[in-house]
Amino acid sequence: MHSATVSVIIPAYNSERYVADAVKSVLAQSYRPHEIIVVDDGSTDGTAHALEPFAGAIRYLYQQNRGEPAARNTGMRAATGEYIAFLDADDLWVPEKLELQMAYFAAHPGCAFVYSDMSTFDENGLVDASVKVRFNITFPSGNIFPALFHETLFGSGSIVFRRECLLKAGYFDEDFLVGSDYEMWLRMARHYECGVVDKPLLLYRQHPQMSTRGLGRAMRDGVPWEVEALKKILRLYPQAAEELGRAEVKQRLSKPFADMAHTWLQLGEHRQARKLFRQAIAYWPGNWRYWPFYMLTFLTPAQIAGLRKLYGRWGKSPAQDRADSRLRAAL
Repeated sequence: MHSATVSVIIPAYNSERYVADAVKSVLAQSYRPHEIIVVDDGSTDGTAHALEPFAGAIRYLYQQNRGEPAARNTGMRAATGEYIAFLDADDLWVPEKLELQMAYFAAHPGCAFVYSDMSTFDENGLVDASVKVRFNITFPSGNIFPALFHETLFGSGSIVFRRECLLKAGYFDEDFLVGSDYEMWLRMARHYECGVVDKPLLLYRQHPQMSTRGLGRAMRDGVPWEVEALKKILRLYPQAAEELGRAEVKQRLSKPFADMAHTWLQLGEHRQARKLFRQAIAYWPGNWRYWPFYMLTFLTPAQIAGLRKLYGRWGKSPAQDRADSRLRAAL
């Protein structure tokens, strides 16, 4: 019986510390991949040296530093498998990851790409056994474009897709140094049916808390990467705004501004938070939840600390917590 061939692509940049474990997790798959392509995006550390023990098991491609979407595109152009899967160099797969997803393809021949749940971990061990459970997410299948437009449902390391998807969806947009994967999955979901294996098959590594420098990378000209991705999709598929509802689209566009504003506020950067809340309100002025936090940006961190003592410490909502997780994933 013919087994479909899977090309696994691992983009790597200064990943000396983690990349060997990522490769090992692919080599440990119960469904053997056709090839493992590691694209070194101009690393200046010992990434190449860390990969030397795998010389006979991987294809190592080096390119000048051009960013993760360019590295993924390089890997896809070099790939020869019928299916393509991605794994970031600091993440891991569980051993049955490919086996379960390829079994789903075999049982659903009309499906073009399959994603899964994931777990998160850090240097101290497991953080969340299931992102789906942690954030109370519903995983849809079939035509997932509306659901995916409203929520970033999955990480890049959880997805496997038929190579033929590239004919309609195209490659990653290399202008999106952050969020290129979400934008591509939206294009893919616009054209193809999707499936889901409702198990945590990806182990996503959480790194230390975001810095203001990292958050700055997540915006271009003051606009969050998620808004840029959504606006591009609306330009490519103008009918989508009518299908989804123009009011709902505006509400969706407001959320990345508000989510990022909450994070800047937590970091004590009130001026930046104020600008972002103002833009969130411009898209969705009727959302009363935005207004109290917008008013807080006019206070100093010391004044907010005093209010917390008087009225109790307020925590981030689940939506804000999810937004922070999305930002960490993007960065």
